[in-house]
Amino acid sequence: MELKGKIVCVIGATGGIGREISISFAKRGANMILISRKMDSLDVLEKELIAYGIKIFKYTCDVTDPKSIESMAQKISNEHKNIDVLLHFAGIGVYKNLPDITYAEWKVSMDINVTSAFYIFQKLLPLLTKSEKAYVIASGSGMGKVALSGRSPYCASKFALRGLMQSLSKEYKKTNIRFIHLTLGSVLTSFGPLSLAHKRRKNKQGKGYLEPNWLANYIATKVEHDTLDAETPIYPRHYFSESKKGKT
Repeated sequence: MELKGKIVCVIGATGGIGREISISFAKRGANMILISRKMDSLDVLEKELIAYGIKIFKYTCDVTDPKSIESMAQKISNEHKNIDVLLHFAGIGVYKNLPDITYAEWKVSMDINVTSAFYIFQKLLPLLTKSEKAYVIASGSGMGKVALSGRSPYCASKFALRGLMQSLSKEYKKTNIRFIHLTLGSVLTSFGPLSLAHKRRKNKQGKGYLEPNWLANYIATKVEHDTLDAETPIYPRHYFSESKKGKT
C-alpha cells in the first residue's frame, strides 16, 4: 500500500506506542486522524507532525463511554469519505491478584482493551468499506497467548481481543478489509507494572524489550509492503520462554 495521501486513523494516538505509530505513518505522507482523551495532548502531537506537510485531524474520545465513541465516529463520518488504515492502540494494564481487583478495574480493562475496539470498528466500518484496501490493526499482547498470575484482567482482555480479531479476520477474508492482530511482546514504554526507568535498567542487564520507534516503523513498513498476517507476532528475544517462567 502506498501510504502517501492515505487516511490513517490512530486510536490512542498520544500514548507511548500510539505516538510513535502516528509519527511513522506521518513520515510516509499519510494524512492522520488522531484520537485521544485530551485535546492538549493531541495539540502537542500535532506540532510534531505538522512538519511532514500532511493533513491532521484531531478528535477527543473517552473509549470507555459508548456515547463518546458514537459522537466521535459521527464527527469523523461527517468529515471524511473513507479510512484506509485504522489502528487501535488504546490500552490499560491492571496487574493485581484476584482478591485485590475491584469490579471497576475489571470493567475498565474490558472496556478499553476489548469493547472499545469492537465498537469503534463497528462504527467506522462504513468508512473502511469505501477504501480500495483497508487495514484494521489491533494491539494485542503475548499475554493473550500465555497467561501469567497476578494479571487476570489484562490477560483475559487480551485473550478476548485476540478472539475478536481472529473472528473478524475470517468474517472479512473475502472483502477489501484486512483485520490484523499484533501479538506484541514487552515494549520499552511506561505501560505496565514497571516504570520506564526500571525497564531501561533491566534492558541494560539483558532483558529484551521492543523499542517503540522501531516497532512503529516495522508496522508501517509491513503495511506498505502488504506483508501483515492475520496474526502477526512481534517479540523481543526470549519473550515467550521468559513468559512461561513468569518473568515478563
